[in-house]
Amino acid sequence: MRWIVICIIFAGMMMGWTTEAVDREFLGKLERERDAVAGGVKTLEKKVAEREGRLEELRSGPSAKEAVEKDSWVLEEDVKKVFFNNGRNIRKNYFSGENFRGEGEGVGGEG
Repeated sequence: MRWIVICIIFAGMMMGWTTEAVDREFLGKLERERDAVAGGVKTLEKKVAEREGRLEELRSGPSAKEAVEKDSWVLEEDVKKVFFNNGRNIRKNYFSGENFRGEGEGVGGEG
């Protein structure tokens, strides 16, 4: 690495550059590289924070299985309400010839 720097400095001196100019150019490149790396680090830190938040949501919330079981239970309760609580009305309408809106000819064919 030292030989490369020495060669660059020597070549710069041959072309009329001073060591200060070479140093400024090298430091400029180094600072631009540092800024690019710092920007990448900030982006990664944001992603880490987002993913940690998502992980905490997943840990604190119900599992997928629990959510499906709950939805299934709610649907089963709705079906029970419709068919068991209102079953008398459905049977009555079916056999009386009314459709489910209470109009015209029903499924039973009478009316």
